[in-house]
Formats: sequence, structure tokens, C-alpha cells
Amino acid sequence: MTRYLSAAVTFDASLAAQLIDNVLEEPHRAIAATPGVSLATVLRYALAANRRRLIRDVLLFIYLVLMICTFFLAFITVPLFLFVSWITILSELYIRFYGQPSQPLRPGKFGSAQPPSPARNSYAARQLARIDEASTSGNATIYSGFSPFIGYGTITSSWSFVVDVTSPRRSGRSGRPRPFTVTQLYDHVASGLDQIDLPGMEFRIRLFVNGRDIRDDGRFLRDPDGPPVNSVSPELLASLMTSPEERARPYLTISVAGWHGDLVTTTFVRFLLSESDLFVEAARTAVPPLRDAFRTVDAMEMAPADGEFPALLKTSFVQTVPLLLRSGAAIVHELRRGSRRAQKKRQLSRMPDYGALISVREAAADSKWQRYFQVFDNARYVKTVEQRVFHSLVEFLDAHDVDTSSLITQAEVIINNGIEISGNATVHADQIVGGPGAQATRWTSRLRGTDSKGQAS
Repeated sequence: MTRYLSAAVTFDASLAAQLIDNVLEEPHRAIAATPGVSLATVLRYALAANRRRLIRDVLLFIYLVLMICTFFLAFITVPLFLFVSWITILSELYIRFYGQPSQPLRPGKFGSAQPPSPARNSYAARQLARIDEASTSGNATIYSGFSPFIGYGTITSSWSFVVDVTSPRRSGRSGRPRPFTVTQLYDHVASGLDQIDLPGMEFRIRLFVNGRDIRDDGRFLRDPDGPPVNSVSPELLASLMTSPEERARPYLTISVAGWHGDLVTTTFVRFLLSESDLFVEAARTAVPPLRDAFRTVDAMEMAPADGEFPALLKTSFVQTVPLLLRSGAAIVHELRRGSRRAQKKRQLSRMPDYGALISVREAAADSKWQRYFQVFDNARYVKTVEQRVFHSLVEFLDAHDVDTSSLITQAEVIINNGIEISGNATVHADQIVGGPGAQATRWTSRLRGTDSKGQAS
């Protein structure tokens, strides 16, 4: 997926510009999580592609100025400079798709060469180091907007229920429930996830907090003029589990990457414990496959073939006048990057928001499933994870003599929910529940860790 996204920002100027402007050029905002992707590597390819296009724009601007200056002296210079501009654009397109920059992006060759890195101690180098740290070791998501789960895709469904922790099991040893802490419950559920045999699964406790709520909170923003933290301490996470806050919430985040990273499904689970009740909530998200347009690197030859060069000629010819006229604006846009960063810093005093703006994986994702099997793999990942979470939850509460009959009933409904496929493979989750004949007793036995005859499994 890192290779595909690196190719996407190399070939697609708008995606590269979007990523640079909303991630690299946002020194005061958080970095969105991008499961299964090296965001720093993708940004290096975006910067390299942007530098090549900047060189092209500088040359085009020079041609434009010379064409204007010599227009009244010799009209013949106009078609000459238009021809030179066309050749310049054609050359940049050829280098972009078939030259040295694209060779390491071919299947089996990714990583054989890296794009040039920014100068040491430059702004871009420092920002890339922060992005790399956030991607590899961060455990906090500072988001902007409504959904807290930026980087993990669209929320497909959610559920919640309450368990009365004062109600004892009928077969309990002590006759009343034994006390426990919410951190003990998190640890037990996490240990149960280790038993799942799902390749590509990762899980950890991750904190989610809105970027508009951290202005005066030193836990998440150590310097009002700097970026928010990428990570928080385990002690802070444990404190927020034990003493919940409305604006900062930790979730057990379980991601499964399938189809070589083309499908990422995540389940977020949160436990809220009071003296009388245990509140359990969960949300499911999915990042659909990459758009087909960003996979063309796999089908490209080392040199133009099958009419590709005539297509380059046509594309470059059509783009000549528009790119020539926009060359000056493109150069000014590059020169004003420093002033735009300063302007964003001033805006923080009026509308403070430190949340991440964009996830490159989400920006490049399709709006629908591309394969029938992906729909059911997504469902399989979710149901496998949730079944294990429920199993661990029932096991833990049983061990503490808490009545789990209501929990099992609600778990059966959630696990037996189905999926519906309509239209162009758009998924509607939680719209079909298990119909007549659904084997609730089988799920009950699995949740309790016994077989259908009551024997330990």
C-alpha cells in the first residue's frame, strides 16, 4: 500500500499537493494514523514530484515572459515558445511515468531507490521526522471535525449496552460479585486478542481527543505554538480509563489489514465502569480499497507501449496553454509556503484547532468495494474480533461472579447481525439480524468457552 500511494502522489499532482498542503505544511496540527502505510515515505515521493513540477513551472514562466517581451518584436516567437513549452511539459510527463523517478515504484522494485530527502535541519526534514515518529510510535489521535477515527476510514456501524455488575451469578461462589477495576478488564480482553489467528491484526490502547479541546491542556499540547503530542504515557491512559473524561477517551483499537493492505477494518472498544454498571461501546470502521486509477503503475511498461506515447503527446498538447498561463501562480504558491505557515499560526489564536486534517489512505480510497469477497472478509474480520472480545468479557465477568445472562443475549444479536449487498457492492451493516434457525446456543457456548454439551473447549 505504501508503494501504491507513493505512485499515486508521483502521478497525481492534485493528490500530492493536497497531502503536502494539509500534512507537511501544517506544523501545528496532529498527524492522522495511517495503518499499514509509511506516511513519511509517501510524503518524500510527493515532495520529489512537486520539485520536478516546480522546475517545469519555472521554465514555463520564463518562456511566458520571453514570449510576452518579444511579442511586438517578432510574432514568430509566439509559436516557437508554445512549441518549447509543449516539449517541456511532454518531457516532464515522460520522466514522471517512465523515467528514473518511477522505476523504484514498479512491482518487485520498491525500495531499491529512495527519492532525495530534504536538506538536513530544514523545515521539511523536521516535519518528516515528526510524521515518522507519529506513524511508528504514536498512541494518540488528535482529530478535527465530527468523527474521531480519522485515518481508520468511515464508521460503518456501532453498538453499546450496559451490564449490571451488582447482579450476582446464580452459581457464584461468594453469593455476590467480586470487585474489579476497568484496567483489569482491558488487560484481560487484550490478552484474549492474542489468541486470534488473523494475519495483519494489530491492537493497542489509543487515545482520541478533539483538536479544539486541547488549547489549555498541557497533557496534549505542551507548547501552544507547537504541535500536539503524538503519544501519551501509559499512566495517563490508565487514569482516563479509571476516571473517564468527556473530551478525551481511550479505546482498545483493533485493526486488521487484509488484501495486502487494500482493506483495513478496525474495531474500537471502550469500557466505562461505575459502582453499579459496566457500559460497553464499540464502533466499526473500514477503509475501502484503493481507487483503480492509483494501481496503473502495475500495468505500466518500462517504456511507452500500445499507443501510450501518442496519449502523452495529446495530453501534453492539451495542457500546454493552461499550464503556461498558471505557471506564475504555481511559483508564487511555492514561494508563499513560509508566509502561509505564519498565517496558520496566527489563526490558532482566533480559532484554535490542532486536529489532523487529512488521511492520505482515506483520500485515495474508493467509495465502494471492488470485489465481492472483500465484503465478506470485512465482515469476517469484524465478527472474529468481536466474538473474541465478547468471549473474554463473559469469561472475566463470570470469574468475578457477575451475572452475564443479559450480556450473552445482547452479544448473540450483535454477532449474528448480517450484511446486505445492494447496487454497486455498497455495504449496509447491521441491517439484517440472524433469522429463524440462527444457532444462538452455539454462540452462547463459544462465548462461555464451552462446547454445545457444556464441556470446556
